[in-house]
Amino acid sequence: MGKFSKIAVTAMTVLLVGSAVPTTASAASWHKGTPKALRGSWKRSYSQNGTKGTIRFKVTAKSISQSQTGWANTSLTNIKYRKVGAGTYKLKGTYHNGNLTQKNSHMKVKKSHGKVTYKFSWSGSYAYLGWYHK
Repeated sequence: MGKFSKIAVTAMTVLLVGSAVPTTASAASWHKGTPKALRGSWKRSYSQNGTKGTIRFKVTAKSISQSQTGWANTSLTNIKYRKVGAGTYKLKGTYHNGNLTQKNSHMKVKKSHGKVTYKFSWSGSYAYLGWYHK
């Protein structure tokens, strides 16, 4: 086999093997539903004017809901998410609060040391709204 033939065979092999390598899914792509790491029932206790209360934060496979005595229940449905950091997820979906429905709402949820916290994109200075535990 001549020198030119060897170079041609090597070049063809590199091209064929190089194009056959499968690509992996991008970590920045949007996924349907909620992250499995966040699913479950979470709660946070508080005291206001001498009255104790509890805020419940529930994450299911397809929605997130929050309930508090004396307040309208809020929820996020039609959710898509992507991971943006260690234990941090950006979610978007349809926000419901009583009669208010707002499509394409964004929220960021962070899980750390067995607790979760979240913030909506429209909240002041993007402040997290306290830690919830199971």
